[in-house]
Amino acid sequence: MIDWSILWQQPNGRSLLEALLLTFQISAISWALSMILGIGIGLLRDAPIAALRVIGTTHVEIFRNIPLLVQLFFVYFIFPRILPTFAKHLLFNYGWEIVASIITLSLYSSAKIAELVKSGFNTIGAGLHMAAASSGLTWWQSQRHVFLNLLLRTITPGLASEFVTIFKGSSLAMAVGVAETTYVTRQLGTETFQWLPVNLYASAVYLLCAWGIAGVMLLVEKRVAIPGRIGG
Repeated sequence: MIDWSILWQQPNGRSLLEALLLTFQISAISWALSMILGIGIGLLRDAPIAALRVIGTTHVEIFRNIPLLVQLFFVYFIFPRILPTFAKHLLFNYGWEIVASIITLSLYSSAKIAELVKSGFNTIGAGLHMAAASSGLTWWQSQRHVFLNLLLRTITPGLASEFVTIFKGSSLAMAVGVAETTYVTRQLGTETFQWLPVNLYASAVYLLCAWGIAGVMLLVEKRVAIPGRIGG
């Protein structure tokens, strides 16, 4: 018999709420870090110094093409092995599984955001590059004072889509024991055998939250839209 009440009976209700909040925290932090890193890597790919372009391209090719779950296992299991014993114990005693999940999501998404930055530069066009150079600005000055603001407004739709992708990708954190939404619903289903309610709950949470995030970011897109360049 299907028992929907398990979703709000205590302590299940509190566990599900805490898991949802943790999912949002992991997603938000990962998105912020990936945006900062991705924009930086994207700028490096257009830098006038060949070594910087190689670094940016290498980062993108590595983290974009290795599956997210493989990267998560590498960061969680392999990285601590190169550290001293006391540092390894410190990591695992203070929530390394959450930190590893955030690091992995940030690196993976930063590679895709770097690609958005590269596409944004192509959209802006070479004419603006030449205009900035003819005005006496160095490459770094032109990025800071001319291109960065225009670039961010141009790639806003892609950044919004990436936020939704990170939110859904955070479910893979369950593989290293993070008690986020997917982990808690699976555990609850195992304990109660009420798989239909818990799976419908998890599906509804991801669907509604993804719609909500997309709706908010759509408002942001419309607000920062550049007439004639991107639409809301």
